[in-house]
Amino acid sequence: MAKEILTEFAWIAIMGFILFFASTNVNPTLGTIYTGLLILGGVMLIADIGFGKKNLYFSNPSIPLATAMIIALFSYVVLVISSYFMSSLSKVIPLTQILTLLGSTAPVFSNSVTLNFLIFSIVIPFIETYVIFFLSIDLFSTVFKIPLEKRNLLSFRLILLIMVITVAFLLFHTNAKGIENESALLLVGIMALISCVLIVMFKEARIAILFHVLANAIASIAIFSGAG
Repeated sequence: MAKEILTEFAWIAIMGFILFFASTNVNPTLGTIYTGLLILGGVMLIADIGFGKKNLYFSNPSIPLATAMIIALFSYVVLVISSYFMSSLSKVIPLTQILTLLGSTAPVFSNSVTLNFLIFSIVIPFIETYVIFFLSIDLFSTVFKIPLEKRNLLSFRLILLIMVITVAFLLFHTNAKGIENESALLLVGIMALISCVLIVMFKEARIAILFHVLANAIASIAIFSGAG
């Protein structure tokens, strides 16, 4: 248990250093937003440990990395299929609205396609998934004594927790990122639901992070290549 907890703190520290660089050299707006979210994640992790019971861990040792990647890929396919049922949605991941933040400032590497790609495709999905989905589920399931088992996925309390987290994720994208398109927000909600289900089913953050990274990376490739 101690090793797993130290691993999570190590990831928070790594992301903190990356965000410090991003806020001073790439995009101060996003750097500030996600630094705040990361700090909240650290507080939530400490609170979760304080309750004396941690239900979820960053990586489930019984699931090999290759298996985790396959599950993440399958989940992405489900997301893509879902997108075609929403107002003939043409974009798989709603990142075009988010990218308007790139023009808000002009720090040293603000025009670096590579750095912006890495931030949007890796750093952002990692932090969002780890804090908003993984830590929230772990902490609040402990506080409200909600069993995190596959057989309880249809239980009222677990469904309610997942729905609250999904709404919080939608509000975060609306207020912090300025996404107002209804189709885009609906797809964001589906991504949140899939992420929460993955975390509960496999009792780890890694698969949901890989799923989110894959979705953002594919969208970022299309957007940044088009911009170039």
